[in-house]
This record gives sequence, structure tokens and C-alpha cells, in this order.
Amino acid sequence: MVGLIVCIVVLLLVTLALGSPVSGSLGFTAIICMGLFVGVNFIPSFANTAFGQVTSSNQLIAPLFIMMAEFLVGGNIAQDIYYVLNKYLKRLKGGLAISTTVACTIFAALCGSSPATAAAIGKVSISEMSKRRYKKSFAIGTVAGGGTLGIMIPPSLTFVQFGILTETSIVKLLMAGLLPGIMLAVLMCVSVVIRIRFNPSLIGEQNERTAKLGALGKLDDESEYEENTSDQKKTTLGQDLKLAVPAIALIIIVLGCMYTGVATPTEAAGIGVIGAILILFLLRRFKLPIFLTAMTNTTKTASMMLFMLITGLCLSQVITRLGIASALASMIIDLGLNKWVVMVALYILWFILGMMMSPGSMVVLTIPFVFQTLVALGFDPLWIGVVSTLCVEIGMITPPVGLNLFILKNVTKADMGIIIKGALPYVVVLLIGLAILTVFPQIALVIPNSM
Repeated sequence: MVGLIVCIVVLLLVTLALGSPVSGSLGFTAIICMGLFVGVNFIPSFANTAFGQVTSSNQLIAPLFIMMAEFLVGGNIAQDIYYVLNKYLKRLKGGLAISTTVACTIFAALCGSSPATAAAIGKVSISEMSKRRYKKSFAIGTVAGGGTLGIMIPPSLTFVQFGILTETSIVKLLMAGLLPGIMLAVLMCVSVVIRIRFNPSLIGEQNERTAKLGALGKLDDESEYEENTSDQKKTTLGQDLKLAVPAIALIIIVLGCMYTGVATPTEAAGIGVIGAILILFLLRRFKLPIFLTAMTNTTKTASMMLFMLITGLCLSQVITRLGIASALASMIIDLGLNKWVVMVALYILWFILGMMMSPGSMVVLTIPFVFQTLVALGFDPLWIGVVSTLCVEIGMITPPVGLNLFILKNVTKADMGIIIKGALPYVVVLLIGLAILTVFPQIALVIPNSM
């Protein structure tokens, strides 16, 4: 059995090292291992797996949520959310950083993607923080940390993939990520306040003017903001509500439909797409180029995800036929290892994989091997989905190869050393969040268990 596991892992690593896409590596490994260890007569069963996935209504969830996100990104909804939040939070010390984190939280609930959240919010927020003389590393780090929330807060595409692979309720997985996502956002905001209190230079308070005002216990944030954002249009309360309320209402409707059971996840995703289009019409931003771009990007991303899921399920089928997952679970249980030793080892593995690949790739690559073992050890499937996703969040901003670090490199053109310096404090925040979820798993389970 150990030899089979080694053979599969080596094949995967070799094909990945040769530059093959994750889906290609999974498919190649599945076909070779099925032919060698099970029998070539079983290879055609992969066609049934592919057909079953292509015709499954569950496979509409991810493309529809992707489409919703594409319309919102094309319509610059992220920028609207950020500007409205900043207008009303700017009087707080470090208000721009807090606005950035809250905007990331809200937009994460609209797009379900960590890279998309970091890129969309980063484009506008980093330049605004720079105008206010925020330290560049602090500004970029705030976006890096907030951007990771995209794969935790529903509609998380990672949870959709996890649910399909493990046959776990997708709607309960999505709901399980809601409170942990909010908790992480609150921890990030608290960390901003604490860091600024002990190091005011992070928000540019080292100059003479701010030092004098700081001595008086007051900083003229409003005048400073107006001075540095003269290119931003003045808006009334009614205009602000018109920009922010529809997006927030869309979040409430989509999540509310899933939580109450009024709509399935697929139907809720469809409602989200219709809602996104209506928002663009309301704001008079729906244009043919936005529509075409949204359709094109949705097709590309959804096709990639579908192919990766199909090949992942094929490999999972091989693992099941060979009895690897059940044998691995029995072996670990027989060894008498403490279940938390096993869990911490997996945390470390997920950290490492999160640095090198997308969240979806990590889920498809590892979950078929370890899911049965973790369930046999007594861990809740929903909690496993949440903590594995959080581990990937941490990996995505962990140097040297965190994926979100490179996305921000492209957005800001900043030196990688500055980006890493800014992101490291948020790695600590996410680790604290992981520790809290490990000690108090009910934070993830309370909402889905109440459904």
C-alpha cells in the first residue's frame, strides 16, 4: 500500500515539475495508475465520471458565481464600495486601512475569489493610502491580508469544489465559512488599530504637521482627505446609498436564499447573476464590452475548474478502487497517533501547497487522499473544509512564493521585499484565526447546524 501511494505521489510531482497544468497531471496519473494497478478495462469508466460531472447541476454553481463576479468587476463595483466606506470611516485613525479591509470583506462576498478581491480592491486602495502618506508596505499588506478573505466568505469557489469532491453539502460548506470570514476580518481591523497605536508612522504621522496635531490629540483627517483626493467626485448620502446598498442587498439575498432553503446553491447563483446585471443597469454601466468580457472570462475560468474537478474525481476513483484512502485511515488509527498531530502535519502541508498553487488545485490534489482519514479520526467534514481553506489563505500570502504576493506585485509594481514585509503581519493574524477555529470549531459549525 505504501508503494502505491509513493508511486501516485511521484507521478504527480514529476508531471507537475515538467510544467503540466494541475488538471493534466491529475488526469495523466489517474489513467496510468488505473491501467497499471486496476486494469485497462476500467479506464473507460472515466468517461462516465466526466459525463456525470458535465451534466450535473452542481457544476453550474461555480460558473454562475464567476459570472456574477465578472459583471461586478467590470462595472467597478469594488471601487464604489471602497470609496463609500472610506468616506464614512476616514475620521478613524487608520480609516483607509480599515476601509480597505471592510471593502475586501464585502467584495469577497460578491466574487468568491481571493486573487480577484486583492486585485480589484488593491487597484484603488493602495493609491489612496499612498496619497495619505501611508507606508507602502503597510498599504500593500492590508490589501494582501484582506484579499485572502475571498476564498473564505461565501460564495467561495473553493468550498464548491470541496463539496463536489467529498459529497458534502455545498450550501452548508458556504454557510460554514461566513462566521470565520467575518471573524478574520474583525481580527485584521483590530490588528490595524493596534499596530497604528504603537507605530503611528505607518499612517504617515511622522511629519511635523501631524506630530503637532497628534500632540493635541486630534488629526484633521477630513481636510487631509479632501486635499489628497481632489480627483474624487463629491457625492451626497443618496448617491452613496445608490452605490453601496444594491451590492450589499445582493449579498443578503443570495446568502439568505441559501440559508433559508428558498433556493438551491445553483438557483442562488443564478439570482446573483441577474442581480449583478440589474445593478449595472441601475448605475447605467451595462455595456457590450463588459458583457463580452464577462462571458469570455467566465468560460475560460469555469472550463479550467471543470476539467480540474473531472480529473481530480478520476484520481479519487483510482484511490477508492485501490482502497488507499481507507487503508491510510486504518494505518494512522492503528499507529495510535493523536489526531491533532495528524491535523497539524496537514496544516503545514496545506501551508506549503497554498504557496505554490491555487486554492482549487490544492483541494483537488490533497482532499481525495486525506478526507476519509480525517473523518475517521473524528473531525467534522464542514470544519475540515473551513480549516483547509484557511491554511491555503495563509499560504497565499506567505513568502517566498505566495500567489497573492505576485498578484500585488503586478498591481503595484512594488519591490517584492516591500510586499512581503507588509504581508507578514497578516500571516500572524491568520494563524491566530486558525488557532481560534481549532480550539473553537463551533464558530464554523453554528450556522450550518442551525439550518
